[in-house]
Amino acid sequence: MTVRLGGLTGRTCAVIVAALLFTASVVPGTSRFQAPLDPAVASGATALVRVAHGAAGAVASEARAVGASDVNTLDAIDVVTAQLTPAALQTLRSDPRVAFIAADTIVSEAGRDPHFEKDNVKPSPALAVLGADRAWTTATGRGVTVALMDSGIAEHPDLDGSVVLRRDFVNDGATQLDPGGHGTFMAGLIAAHGSTFKGVAPDAKLVSLRVLDASGKGKLHAVLAGFDWLLKNHGAYRIGVLNLSLGAPQATTYHKELMAGVVESAWFAGIAVIAAAGNGGPSKGTVAIPGADPFVVTVGSLADQGTPGSGDDRESVFSGRGPTKDGFTKPDVLAPGEHVASLRITGTWLDREAPEESGSRQSAPGYARLTGTSASTALVAGVAALVLQAHRSYSPTEVKGALVAAGRRITGSNTPGADAARSLSVQPARVNMGLRPSLVLVKVLAENGSLAGGLVRWETVSWETVSWEAVTWESVTWESVTWEGVAWESVAWEGLP
Repeated sequence: MTVRLGGLTGRTCAVIVAALLFTASVVPGTSRFQAPLDPAVASGATALVRVAHGAAGAVASEARAVGASDVNTLDAIDVVTAQLTPAALQTLRSDPRVAFIAADTIVSEAGRDPHFEKDNVKPSPALAVLGADRAWTTATGRGVTVALMDSGIAEHPDLDGSVVLRRDFVNDGATQLDPGGHGTFMAGLIAAHGSTFKGVAPDAKLVSLRVLDASGKGKLHAVLAGFDWLLKNHGAYRIGVLNLSLGAPQATTYHKELMAGVVESAWFAGIAVIAAAGNGGPSKGTVAIPGADPFVVTVGSLADQGTPGSGDDRESVFSGRGPTKDGFTKPDVLAPGEHVASLRITGTWLDREAPEESGSRQSAPGYARLTGTSASTALVAGVAALVLQAHRSYSPTEVKGALVAAGRRITGSNTPGADAARSLSVQPARVNMGLRPSLVLVKVLAENGSLAGGLVRWETVSWETVSWEAVTWESVTWESVTWEGVAWESVAWEGLP
């Protein structure tokens, strides 16, 4: 199963980013202030209101006073969300503390199935296919923390002691730690350590960054807030890997994709980002963003036919395939993604949606099966944790190089299959050579003065030699950056879907 970040690309994101070019706007021929407005904002719908630093509380109070409802103050990222009446919309647009008003982007699941699979399928022996058991003689993930941006991680006996922190950026009043069930399923593939079921890195720790609600839907500000937290706190929690079992269709070059900018910020902060290729295959050009970003490790699905042997493995028909819109070959590796077993939480969205006839769920009560590149991605995130334990000094690029170099041939595919055991001993391949960071990220760093001295000549810099450790990531706030220099004027706003 994968998750779709439906509006992070395309029209709404473009309008949001275009609005960020301005801190004020004046109607032609008048002196009256009018904050930029996303035309997708509809009366009564939830809007995302970007305000001046420290003004969220005051603007929220003003919004309530003029009739707005469901008003929420996100003062950590200088955002107010609210359902705006026409009068409230006009009042806020005239407030000089308001930088822009945009439609709040919907984040939603796009899995192959809306529920756990029936029991009449041959399960994937995923760990044996990956060679994880052979890797455990060298590494088990001890000392490495993996962050998951998903629907949360519930308590489960097989994860006892694994989750060191949970942060909720949805704030929807959910009483369950993972009302959807998807995040716990992925967490199990990474770090479960039960007597009968184990993940790839059973001794790794987990951080849950909840950005999706029970139905697998969320909002743009939750995703951005999750990355903002990650950049500021990854060192304290020893986060070396980020699992992103989610994606959206790539709308344009990664130089203009907001998600490319944020995932690269994590990558250059020293976090190996593992992202799903998506389930849009078998056509070419179907790799999802952020998996389409050239820097990150992008994972596709393979069908292991329910056997531990490699001779019958094939790339899954549904798995997203490159090239990307920028011409990059993707995915980077394949891992089991069909009928993969992991942790089931009773009563979650995935569990409730399962057919009720007998045999509809896996016989063991705490487990279930799903299909999709989400599962493949979580398995490789576990392998990355093993690599980092075995090689503490590895950068994300070296982790990626190890995963690629260790890959085994998959019949009919140019993408190698991940091999956990070989990843620990192989010489990393030379990957990411000659790449340029997303122009979105470049402009963020330039505007924030976050590189030492602030004197980098962007057009001539050799990205492999930049000392990214000098970047003061704590100063990067994705909700407050300006994006000037990106050629947004070339986008035909009226023609975007």
